Amino acid sequence: LDLTEDNVERVLDQMRPYLISDGGNVKLVEIDGGVVRLKLEGACGTCPSSTMTMKMGLERGLREKIPEIIDVVQDMGEGGPELSPEAVETVLETVRPFLKVAGGAIELFDLRGIGGMQPVIVLKMTGTSAALRSVKNEIMQRIQRNFMLPGLRIEWEGE
Repeated sequence: LDLTEDNVERVLDQMRPYLISDGGNVKLVEIDGGVVRLKLEGACGTCPSSTMTMKMGLERGLREKIPEIIDVVQDMGEGGPELSPEAVETVLETVRPFLKVAGGAIELFDLRGIGGMQPVIVLKMTGTSAALRSVKNEIMQRIQRNFMLPGLRIEWEGE
């Protein structure tokens, strides 16, 4: 196929069912020369495997069908959503089902410094999963990826 927006969309349409089944999607942002810029949306935008999805799934699928493509890059947008208690809760909702299964819970304990150089999110985790560093690291990564604020600090109540 030739490198056109229609053809890129046609190939993406073949891969979208897999993304949608995981709660995400993909949007064609632009084609610049042989570089295709895509934006992962929904759960795919904050998923730890998004780089793999982009490179091994979408890029491979597109380049197989449209050999003119030189590279496929992920559009990170203009940063994440505004930092607010509601936006933090939205991210926490993505991990609560897993924590509940593991016998734990998480809540936003404090949020300060919004709009400043170093905003701070203080989280409180309870239950058996609270002691697991790997769980805390995953939650911190999800928050960092979601808001994309350079000075954002995440702290744990009681630590």
